[in-house]
Amino acid sequence: MAKLPKESPVVLIMAGGKGERFWPRSRTNSPKQLQKVYSNKTLLRETIDRALTITSLDRIYIGTNATLKAEILKKDPKFPSTNFILEPEGKNTAPIIALSALYFQKKFGNPNLIVLSADAFIDPIKEFTKTIEQALYETENGMVLLGVKPNRPEVGYGYISTGKPTDVGYTVKAFFEKPDFKTALKYIKKKNFYWNPGIFLFRTETILSELERHAPHILNPLKNGFPFKSFGDLKTAFQMLPSEAIDTAIMEKSNRIRMVEATFNWDDVGSWMSLERILPGDKEKNHHQGKEVLYHKASGNISSVQKELIAFLGVKDLIVVEEPDVLLVTSREGVGDIKAMLSTMRKNKVLQKYLD
Repeated sequence: MAKLPKESPVVLIMAGGKGERFWPRSRTNSPKQLQKVYSNKTLLRETIDRALTITSLDRIYIGTNATLKAEILKKDPKFPSTNFILEPEGKNTAPIIALSALYFQKKFGNPNLIVLSADAFIDPIKEFTKTIEQALYETENGMVLLGVKPNRPEVGYGYISTGKPTDVGYTVKAFFEKPDFKTALKYIKKKNFYWNPGIFLFRTETILSELERHAPHILNPLKNGFPFKSFGDLKTAFQMLPSEAIDTAIMEKSNRIRMVEATFNWDDVGSWMSLERILPGDKEKNHHQGKEVLYHKASGNISSVQKELIAFLGVKDLIVVEEPDVLLVTSREGVGDIKAMLSTMRKNKVLQKYLD
């Protein structure tokens, strides 16, 4: 087995998303990663604290935009103001990872780079730390991603199928996009199928080499202008780039991929529905976040409210979210239409203020 590198890894936390499916708590200028969703910490702070178990604060960077940088520093003023990789516009994960790799190569040489998202639920942290430490062994052999053993037929996640065992993980045979329910049922019955939580580890030189090989249309406009003399120059370069995920740009094309099985519980905090998997529930499958709650002949409800008491009487499968200026009441079936509803609200001048 290769030796674990003595040099601490660099961590890039992806925190540029809008989080629309968590409206009304998540807004344009303060999206879900800056909100307290399942604990007394913001999702971003949860992720930073997680990262601190594997590296030091000076080697943790946040990938986001200029507006959110200001909001992040308001909520977390002790975070180093220089440790941001700013993108002029959101173009999925491949461009920001390419830009970050160029920056880290110049600053640190060839460090191990760990990419995390700011909107995940992970528990317990000690198992997260242990899994990352194991996965770092594999970065000498290529790019590494973590895999989570499925516990349900989830149609909202991507899947990985593994091949032969390696020192601490497996080779990767194939990636599968979000399946339908029938296909997901087949996947979870196979021992070598895993969820893809989007946690990546690689040497900086490795990811740059693979970008050069598989996605020069993303790397070259950034590499040719790097280091950029102004944010305007970076903006011009970004305009040339496609909006593409690192998964399709690199991971699904490379033959240098390894997977290490996660030993922690993981959930993508993607919508209000995810709270039923994170928050404790009663025997009628009601899940509540707030002060007091009363259920009478009620089942399958999810609530996150600020009132002293919320009472559910004779209703089922409702989602209720309260903010100081907005009350959202939806059915489980309807919650999937939040983005469409927000699109309608943007066209109404009276309602636009509730989006920012």
